Amino acid sequence: MVATHPDRYGDDYWAIFAAHVAPLLPSRPVVMDLGCGPGLFLRDVQARCESATIYGYDVTPAMIAHARQLSWPGAPPTLAVHDLVAQPLPHPSGVAHLVGMSSVLHVLDEPLPLLAEIRRVLAPGGVFLLNDWIRQPLAAYLAWRREQMGETGPESVRRGFRLFPAHNKYTTGDWRWLLAEAGFVIRHEAQLRASHRIFVTTRPPAPARP
Repeated sequence: MVATHPDRYGDDYWAIFAAHVAPLLPSRPVVMDLGCGPGLFLRDVQARCESATIYGYDVTPAMIAHARQLSWPGAPPTLAVHDLVAQPLPHPSGVAHLVGMSSVLHVLDEPLPLLAEIRRVLAPGGVFLLNDWIRQPLAAYLAWRREQMGETGPESVRRGFRLFPAHNKYTTGDWRWLLAEAGFVIRHEAQLRASHRIFVTTRPPAPARP
């Protein structure tokens, strides 16, 4: 994850962020990354908004340990080992302005409960930024692993077949349905890589009372 971070979060990604995410955030946003891995995405967000209050959660202790060792451009973040499936987020409702999740949601057997929890912690108008795998044909997926990840040999082919069902679970249409079912409005979507699609979504404001 560390070695591939510059490719996954390059200039094109941050151009999307600047155009479609940053304008929706307040001057001092609360930002959460769920499944934050080594913390590099949050570090890069804080570099673009040093006033942000940062929270990162991951189920793997080694990832949180790595994130804590980073040099942070703003105030040190709150980082914790947390099982998103087993426990609710340790925040009251409506406090987050941006919740990010990358290549995690497809792993869950049933993603709607976690999407409901994300919607709970988001402020009205807050942004849920999803970047996750989308379905590819088997031949294209195996070719992607060879050409983009440099995997070769029989063991790599076996690994590709083993991971194919997980990485190719959802089509773009499936993600759109899941996000709509969970109450999010898609503001923008883009595909920078054949394997992943980015969705910029918001929690709609509460309807006005009559």
